[in-house]
Amino acid sequence: MGSMRRISFHEILGGGLVADVILWRKRHVTVGIILGSFSSWVVFELSRYTLLFLVSRVLLLLVTIFFVWAKAAGALNRPPPSIPELHISKEVMNEAAEFLRTKINSILSISRDVALGRESVLFYKVSACLWLISFISSRTDFLTLAYTCKSPNHSLI
Repeated sequence: MGSMRRISFHEILGGGLVADVILWRKRHVTVGIILGSFSSWVVFELSRYTLLFLVSRVLLLLVTIFFVWAKAAGALNRPPPSIPELHISKEVMNEAAEFLRTKINSILSISRDVALGRESVLFYKVSACLWLISFISSRTDFLTLAYTCKSPNHSLI
């Protein structure tokens, strides 16, 4: 039996910057991430904004800035802002579509079996889960629910 090489926890985590941050080897980066996360959480809590609201407002601001910049550049005989053209390849789209198609078809097949009464146990499970989700969501908001349901040994994401 050959000798087993001991692997450090740093190597298990990938051995790069992420491992350094998790293990507090780059304290200033770790503290910066923690302070940034905490400050953004405080801003979201105090302002009652949601992430979707903030993202849509930032995108609206960017689109407006680029639009005004392009119009002003045309009026002042300056070059418009350089924005690269982005494309998604057919291969990537075909793979994503195939993945979604197979998942949706399996869900639809199971749903059909439940609707036709072939899977009565699954029907009761799904009904109970949906009722429970409905009941709990009517009594609390998502953030409180996420904090309450978080296990001490697992992260939310």
